[in-house]
Amino acid sequence: MEPKDLPVYKQKDKITRALSENQVIVVESPTGSGKTTQIPIILHYAGFADSGIIGVTQPRRIAAVSVCDYIAKHLNSGQPEIVGYKMRFEDRTDFSTRIKIMTDGILLQEIKSDRLLSRYNVIMVDEAHERSLNIDFILGLLKEVLEKRPEFKVVISSATINPEIFSEYFGECPIIHIESMIYPVGIVYDPPIVESDHEALLHKIAEIVSRIVNERREGDILIFLPGERNIKECISLLSSLPFSKKLWILPLYGRLSKDEQERVFIPTPPGKIKVVIATNIAETSVTIDGITSVIDSGLAKINNYNPRTFTSSLVESPISRASCNQRKGRAGRTQPGTCYRLYSKNDFEKRALFTTEEIYRTDLSEVVLRMAEIGITDFESFDFISPPGKQGIISAIETLRLLDAIDEDRNLTDIGKMMAHFPLIPRLSRMLVEAIYSYPEVIEEVTIAAAFLSTNSPFLLPQGEELAARRAHHKFRDPAGDFISYLKIFRTFKSSENKKRFCEKHYLDHRIMGEIVNIKEQLEELVGELGVPIQSGGSVKDYLCAVATGLMQFVCVRSGRSTYRNLTTEKIHIHPGSVMFRENPPFIVAGEIVKTTRTFARSVSPLKKDWLPEISPILSGNFLKRDKRKTAQEKREEE
Repeated sequence: MEPKDLPVYKQKDKITRALSENQVIVVESPTGSGKTTQIPIILHYAGFADSGIIGVTQPRRIAAVSVCDYIAKHLNSGQPEIVGYKMRFEDRTDFSTRIKIMTDGILLQEIKSDRLLSRYNVIMVDEAHERSLNIDFILGLLKEVLEKRPEFKVVISSATINPEIFSEYFGECPIIHIESMIYPVGIVYDPPIVESDHEALLHKIAEIVSRIVNERREGDILIFLPGERNIKECISLLSSLPFSKKLWILPLYGRLSKDEQERVFIPTPPGKIKVVIATNIAETSVTIDGITSVIDSGLAKINNYNPRTFTSSLVESPISRASCNQRKGRAGRTQPGTCYRLYSKNDFEKRALFTTEEIYRTDLSEVVLRMAEIGITDFESFDFISPPGKQGIISAIETLRLLDAIDEDRNLTDIGKMMAHFPLIPRLSRMLVEAIYSYPEVIEEVTIAAAFLSTNSPFLLPQGEELAARRAHHKFRDPAGDFISYLKIFRTFKSSENKKRFCEKHYLDHRIMGEIVNIKEQLEELVGELGVPIQSGGSVKDYLCAVATGLMQFVCVRSGRSTYRNLTTEKIHIHPGSVMFRENPPFIVAGEIVKTTRTFARSVSPLKKDWLPEISPILSGNFLKRDKRKTAQEKREEE
């Protein structure tokens, strides 16, 4: 579809007039109407970039890159260089950039050094309906900027999910409703006989795809599944069908490389049916032309954080009715379509109307650290669009105090100020700061550990090749645990002449390994900015003590034959993917503790008892006192 044919472009005069007359506007329209790509271009042509940058925030990296590429391609100025993007550890902007696409985390980084965003004339918050924690924090900070800069403008871009909440928050600002040229989409409720059975779900998908192929319907197919593993299983099943040669099957999930993700936008080859199998990344952030059939599992993996125990759980959960309707809307953009819902109408009607905002189900410690960094200490009174629960704030304060990041008055300590220098969650930045202060000979090793923990796991377990993959990973096994294995993997990868071949041989994700290298190098640059030299070669003890200081909430003591406890949680198990699985040392540190079928410690290394006082007096006091009070029954369990 040509830009001039998009519904948003047709309303360009209405949008520019409204923004000229108001500081804030909300633009609300269905996904695929051109909000993301056209509004920055419209504002640029209307002169809003003449006195400052037009900034556009995106919640996902894939969207930031694809939006930048699209705008650069369609600008009539012949100056594609005026559009650039910036995300964590990747900056494609320069002094000539007038339209800047960035992840929302980057805008938060910039606000800390420029509270009034003086380089910007307009900030557009895209996909605001997703209500991520970063989006909610940004909205609160933008509200402060608007009060101090009367000429500053904000555009809130939202799909058709409760746009009124944004208007109310910004003083009843105008909402521009844009109708999209959506063709009718029929709904077919077609659940498998056993709705909770994943195998039955996949076979129902195969049955529906077979029906679509046999009926020779026009258009392509988009299938929504909750996770990467489900997608791979579905690809395997569809590839085994008799008519599979007619299908062009493409996955779409966050771990894929940019090139792999962008294959979904390539026009379908003649005689083929494109079948995109995606997580909820395809729900709102990307628009794939030509989809006429959507098959919706009604499921997504949703992260929930327990502020009392500091544990996360990535749980496969039913999506809200609003998300169901977003998925349905992916069909029917170019012609009438059909949405096959793999759940009953009764199930749909019982679902929550909207997805619970992230602020109620995530760790707030990073946001609270960023507040303290810019001088906000009354955390409870910050004007969030949806105020977080009291326990979430209390938990964040406890975490930051445990990490010595804030003092009793909630001001940043010297340690906290240095932590805020790094674009990492507080636990990981604390590891680095501890290395800088106390263990300078392992700074390089700690940057590697932080890089591994701040991105997706590089370890691949392809379906049907699990045993071979585990054997390949086992080659890097070390008695000192996963954190030493990470060093071995990193250094062997870096020294390999053919890095892609190395990753294939050892079942590692080449893109993620490249990202780990990039993050490590960027962290070293940031350490260098502090005037600290990068050293390496220190002892394993120093390395693990630095790591454990940042991860002290995840330092655990064995409490049973194969179970552990930390400061807040009992019955923790070492994850089977760890090299320490079945080793069961008396004390461990974990990179994270996640609740799935059980509560698991991931990225595990053993610690020695006499290291605990050096890591934290709180830990040694808690664990060693309780160790002395063990009952005879607990001791027998360990034997």
